[in-house]
Amino acid sequence: MPAVLLTKTKVKDLIGKSNKGISTTIALLGMIALLVVGLGIGSVLNSGSSETSGDEFSKDSEWRTETVNLAGSTTVLPVANASAIAFMNMYTGTTVTVQGGGSGTGYASAIDGTVDIGMASRGPKQKEIDAGTLWLHPLALDAVCVVVNPSVGSNVELTLEEVAKIFAGVYTNWNEVDSSLPDAEIYVVVRESGSGTRGTFEEYTIDEYELTIDSTLVHEQSSNPAVRTAVKDTDYSIGYVGFGFLTDDIVAVSLAEEEGSDYVAATLENIQNGSYPISRLLYFVTSSPVESGSLVDRFISFVLSEEGQDIVENQGFLRLPASYNYP
Repeated sequence: MPAVLLTKTKVKDLIGKSNKGISTTIALLGMIALLVVGLGIGSVLNSGSSETSGDEFSKDSEWRTETVNLAGSTTVLPVANASAIAFMNMYTGTTVTVQGGGSGTGYASAIDGTVDIGMASRGPKQKEIDAGTLWLHPLALDAVCVVVNPSVGSNVELTLEEVAKIFAGVYTNWNEVDSSLPDAEIYVVVRESGSGTRGTFEEYTIDEYELTIDSTLVHEQSSNPAVRTAVKDTDYSIGYVGFGFLTDDIVAVSLAEEEGSDYVAATLENIQNGSYPISRLLYFVTSSPVESGSLVDRFISFVLSEEGQDIVENQGFLRLPASYNYP
């Protein structure tokens, strides 16, 4: 089947195409699976056994004394870290190591075999698809949320085009965006190049309006927590973080698709139903189908289990629907 580039395909568009009486989130996952297969890279939503608790796994399996390594997206990092701790507490002979580096690192490391599992908060770019075989394992739903310092306002509403123009430097003063906003210079905070969060954000905003970010006008940070801190500590600033990194000391902006559309708040409900404009899946990534009964298989199965999805929610993300029949 010919490869199809999906970098401009949005989660909300996929949700909107489903009207068959089933959950929109379930429809989203099913359609994503079909489309990713069309890319020629495969999509495995559950790589093997559906068993989830310790004693259900074979007592004499070799995986119980093995090591698995993960690297990539800093958005996925807290879920992977917490899952690794819980998994190692359950299976004390195993070792699970987790490190960040960004989604680009996650894909590259999975392709070249540096790690067993990559972590990504965006779909693969064409160059990553061309570089090797990729198997995607969705583990959670998330959103990229535009955030501002409280000095900008307590209830800020922007269209995606206004957001794009702010980050591209078309608007440099808040008052230029809207006369009701402060007469103050905008301080723009972005993620580093290669970040999945940055890639998703730019796909929905900058790329959509054929703009570019002027690196001399923005301030790069290397993680979601670093962006959050910069926005919290800098008056009249704006940035973006994954939904799981929202805190009460920054203001999440309500977004509209275009002028005249409804402004949608960044809430769990709005992300799950697809109405929040910048929604996405989070992934584990492997370079081949996962071998049934391997440690990689067991760890991914654990994250997709009830306990693992509780961890997903505890870290501030949305669980995948339990009713979905993973292939």
